[in-house]
Amino acid sequence: MNLKKKILCGTIFLGSFAFGDVLSSTAASSAALNSKGLMYKAEEFHTMATVPGFSMGAPSGLVPGYGVMFGGISGKTNSNDTDGSLAFGTGFGDPNTFVGGAASLSIGSIDPSDGGAFNRGALNLSVGKHFKKHKSGISVGMSGLDLWHDDHADRLDPSFYGAVTKLFPNDIAPIIVSVGLGNNGYVDIKKDGDRKDKVGGFASVAAYVLPQVSLIADYTTGITSAGVGLVPFPNYPINITLGASDLGKDAPGEKVSFVGTLSGAYKF
Repeated sequence: MNLKKKILCGTIFLGSFAFGDVLSSTAASSAALNSKGLMYKAEEFHTMATVPGFSMGAPSGLVPGYGVMFGGISGKTNSNDTDGSLAFGTGFGDPNTFVGGAASLSIGSIDPSDGGAFNRGALNLSVGKHFKKHKSGISVGMSGLDLWHDDHADRLDPSFYGAVTKLFPNDIAPIIVSVGLGNNGYVDIKKDGDRKDKVGGFASVAAYVLPQVSLIADYTTGITSAGVGLVPFPNYPINITLGASDLGKDAPGEKVSFVGTLSGAYKF
């Protein structure tokens, strides 16, 4: 699996639902659903079922907990290649009172032309704690533990990381920042040699210009990305993220790519 496709597996924005939980209770009422319909402009964060994404690859210090199931599909395209992946999983524990986290399965490729569809699968785990008083969270995790892979020569070792996420409220555009360190898949793509013994930094920042719209900048694996997060239906936990990856043309191929993710969650 090359790094470009590994990044795709990490672009399901699982932290968005957890972010809404840190902000407040995010269950829109059935009365609001009936009176306002499917699509409308939300005036407050706490009336929404989720909030827009705040990362395009950088892990989050916010994690879901028990009772949350999630899934999504992501894609990436440039003049040389088009491909994507899908992921689904569930939360466990309670990060607000003790610790919680998530376990998910990433599956790629969804393009059969590069050797076969669904020909690789990987397990991802995260464990974290929220500090609602400080509107922040910390997490540690593992991504990309190989479960099956058709091309064994292209197999990668799992990556481990630690992340911190902090919300900075204000009356104009609330800002959320994530920073952290990781090995292997989080190390600068331009570094030579075995990256599982190296450590790299990652970061993302998002400004919420509207409760349903975020502007995102992200730096992961030495690659800079930018995009927009959207929640089209305030009463439903559905996220859309669109943007451009590798703005500095640092990855092999030196191509800016269009990236997109559609993800959703269900709370029982």
